[in-house]
Amino acid sequence: MTISHVVMWHLKGETPAEKAVSAERVRSVLLPLVERIPQIISMTLHDSVVHEARNADLILLSEFASVDDLLAYQVHPDHEAAAAVIRSVTTDRVVGDWITGA
Repeated sequence: MTISHVVMWHLKGETPAEKAVSAERVRSVLLPLVERIPQIISMTLHDSVVHEARNADLILLSEFASVDDLLAYQVHPDHEAAAAVIRSVTTDRVVGDWITGA
């Protein structure tokens, strides 16, 4: 059993180029966490291919061995620092967590 964690953001920026800069900023602070936070099993970031206002611009998919590992990740100081940066380049987010492989 693993816990899957998804976060979807709307990025700040009026143009695709501005949103791409925001997306790169998110990548630059999140992807290094895989090496720093041992609870992360996997983490990938994906750009949306449908660019409508109602759709998210950037999607994070990550996996954890347990809910406790997910919760430990969420309060880890490196994650909290990354989250502060992400809040500066996003307008909103939606989060979901579920059990996979049960």
